Amino acid sequence: MAPKLKGLFTRSLSARVAAALAAGGTAVLPTDTMYGLHCAAFRAGAVKRIRALKRRASASGFILLASDAAMADRLVSRWPGGAKEVLSRVWPAPLTALLPARKNLPAALAPRGVVAVRVPRHAALRALIAAVGEPLVSTSANLAGRRPLSRIADIERAFPGLDAYVSKRGRTPARPSTIVDFTSGRPTLVRPGSIPWPAGSTGGGRVSVRGKGSNVQSGNPSKRRSR
Repeated sequence: MAPKLKGLFTRSLSARVAAALAAGGTAVLPTDTMYGLHCAAFRAGAVKRIRALKRRASASGFILLASDAAMADRLVSRWPGGAKEVLSRVWPAPLTALLPARKNLPAALAPRGVVAVRVPRHAALRALIAAVGEPLVSTSANLAGRRPLSRIADIERAFPGLDAYVSKRGRTPARPSTIVDFTSGRPTLVRPGSIPWPAGSTGGGRVSVRGKGSNVQSGNPSKRRSR
């Protein structure tokens, strides 16, 4: 068995982690929100493994991280209303957009035809995604329904046997990404998070907020505490 990749998010480690992910591996990575479990989005076996590790229901999808808007466009069938213009002003940022998915996306990534995607603010993470050559599945480091873990040592104990454990100096942010549903053409706040919405109190057009009883899983693949 190859040794696990461990250490700070350096350029040299990033290149090796990208190669491992491209080959179907799984990794813990810091993001612009919190630590998460990651794999290449189109490696079905790796996605299945992440789901099993999380003990996550098969009907729930995952957030996908793209290196830039062009990669995000490969996941999206259309950009309702002014979604593309709005997101071009906001991304990279800890804002996850729910958008109509391309028909060729696996159901595991786009339940009910909706994909959750964001371009993260973390520049080193964007470079790693670009090196992998495809979006990454990204989900908080916790069993489904439990609080996300915030220390790399705790994550390694809870999820042993992954291919890489990449850490960062200092504390990770405590809040998950903000989730906004763009599928109707009218941006709808699904979950408050790391970035205010409307972003900077401008540019979102008319924005509605879903009630507390709404079921986020139809578009958002994560529960309220998860990224």
